[in-house]
Amino acid sequence: MTRRTELLVATAGIALVLVVGTLLLVRPKQQAVAQATADRNSAMAESQALRDDVRALEALKADEAELKTKAELAKSEFPATPNLPALVDALQDAAGQSGVDLVSITPAAPKASTVQPELAEIATGVNVRGGYFQIQDFLSRVENLVKGADPARVPPRSVLVQSVTVNSSTDSATGDSATATPNTSTTAGDLQAALTLTVFQLATSPAAPAPATGAAGATQVR
Repeated sequence: MTRRTELLVATAGIALVLVVGTLLLVRPKQQAVAQATADRNSAMAESQALRDDVRALEALKADEAELKTKAELAKSEFPATPNLPALVDALQDAAGQSGVDLVSITPAAPKASTVQPELAEIATGVNVRGGYFQIQDFLSRVENLVKGADPARVPPRSVLVQSVTVNSSTDSATGDSATATPNTSTTAGDLQAALTLTVFQLATSPAAPAPATGAAGATQVR
């Protein structure tokens, strides 16, 4: 082997050692630096997200009282029990304000809601008597029971009007078709309206049966 060949071999060996040294020493350092950079970027992003959350909470804190009031109002719309006396009071108020005669209220036992699993539904039949515009006003007030006309005395209640059937007072005669007797308590032009309501409550409480008076389970209102 000539001297020149020996020098070439030695140079190649040194170059190989340098390459291996780079791979063994420098490359891990580069990987560590890259990982540290990624960790730093992730930490910065997380820190920014936390700062955004803090700013959002500070913005909500300014509206804390208003949000708490709205939350309590929404909660009151769905009582933990049927609370039928309050419902009757609300319907009587609506009838008195609209000028209709509230004839009867027929609540059923609560059952699981088909709308929200957190709620229970109370199917309620309501019969009223009065003029066309009076009944129309009553319907409007029933649909707005959720607002609560007098929250201090009668809390707001979530109520959905499912159906309304209106007949003339002469259609509500008693007895069979051959011996029907007109209802003499009505005045000329009065209409009879039968409402089907769905009243909501929270489903967390046991479903209590609705109180009933008489064989039909209806609460007669005079």
